[in-house]
Amino acid sequence: MRNEKIEVLDKVEKIVYLTQPSPIVLISTIDKLGVRNLAPFAMFTSCSTRPPMIAVGISPKSDTFKNITKTKEFVVGIPSESILPQVCQAGQGYPPEVDEFRETGLTPYKSKQVTPARIAECVVNLECKLKWHQEAGNHHIVVGIVVEADINSDVFSSDKIKLRIAIPQVYHVTGSSFLVGGELVDVKS
Repeated sequence: MRNEKIEVLDKVEKIVYLTQPSPIVLISTIDKLGVRNLAPFAMFTSCSTRPPMIAVGISPKSDTFKNITKTKEFVVGIPSESILPQVCQAGQGYPPEVDEFRETGLTPYKSKQVTPARIAECVVNLECKLKWHQEAGNHHIVVGIVVEADINSDVFSSDKIKLRIAIPQVYHVTGSSFLVGGELVDVKS
């Protein structure tokens, strides 16, 4: 049985609505004056195992992009459902001089190899050094080499399958809507 296909590119606001939801991450950066920045991103994936590398789609207009390209460092935090209100709050577009850890109430703690702080409430933190970035339409693909990583001890397992299942599966759908464990969750920040 064949499904009839229709052309839809001109019928959707963004191409992301035609792809699977992306995992949500929080990125911690710091500017040259020491102001901490925290922002959510939903175009995220791993892209290499040796060396370990991740890729994120980031608008070049964002403070996060500006900080990463100036300092060459950032931290990617993988949040659980419990901090989605703070994730949404971090996406409110604060001015560059605002410490977004303070605004969201999330807890920074010292990274081992980069200057930006890790995020205590995130289940996983990946310390990254910028490898490269490349323009991709209205975003840049930012690729970082993971130089350190931590995970909540109650989530870690040496069994790869158990570990992958235990990592929070929180996906951004649109606005303040997320897919968590197959259920749609709307977060009021």
